[in-house]
Amino acid sequence: MAIEWNKVTWYSKLAAVAVFLATFLVAFNLGVLWEQTHIETALSETPVAPDGQAGSQSSVGGAGASCGGFIRNAPTCRAGFHCKLGAIADKGGVCVPN
Repeated sequence: MAIEWNKVTWYSKLAAVAVFLATFLVAFNLGVLWEQTHIETALSETPVAPDGQAGSQSSVGGAGASCGGFIRNAPTCRAGFHCKLGAIADKGGVCVPN
């Protein structure tokens, strides 16, 4: 039986759907992997606020205070502390000693 390259068959349609779905599954998994690696490494710390000068930041906190996050005027940590973010950087984190 010769292959007819210009004919649409049920298995060519099935193969097209499988490739289409596989593309999105691979892209989703790569996105999850990227988020896990980069949030834990690149975004684990926010800059420390200067001594008592919060600038445009809303507050300056000590040990255990909430800090960071994807909000306007996110609270910062005072000198000697840095913001340790959780797995989801948008939620913010807590101030911990340097």
